[in-house]
Amino acid sequence: MKKLIAALKYFINLFWGIIFLLFASVQFNDPDPAIWIFVYTLTAALCFVYLKKAWVIQLKRLYLFVALAMMLGCYLQFPPQWEGFGTEMKTANNELARESIGLLLCGIVLMVQFLAIKPLNNK
Repeated sequence: MKKLIAALKYFINLFWGIIFLLFASVQFNDPDPAIWIFVYTLTAALCFVYLKKAWVIQLKRLYLFVALAMMLGCYLQFPPQWEGFGTEMKTANNELARESIGLLLCGIVLMVQFLAIKPLNNK
């Protein structure tokens, strides 16, 4: 059972790492691409670091800090008037909605990782 859980954690983090790299790769046409490429690449990197158990324990506080920063960013980016995501960029609120939900997704993934980090058993 432990091997199954370990394999699930591995593939889930690999999946999210690849997804966030894909998110980063489509940010080049964004009005502020550097910020979003950094955000998604950082989240992807932390997903990949999670695959190396010895490293992730050393970085546990970083996961919490970045997750909280992403969630705070989500709150600050949230549009004043919710107009949905839209299929086109009709208003600035559509862009703010997309950005805030992207930050929320990053924050949730990193917070789940933080909560799942357990110390190594040296037995």
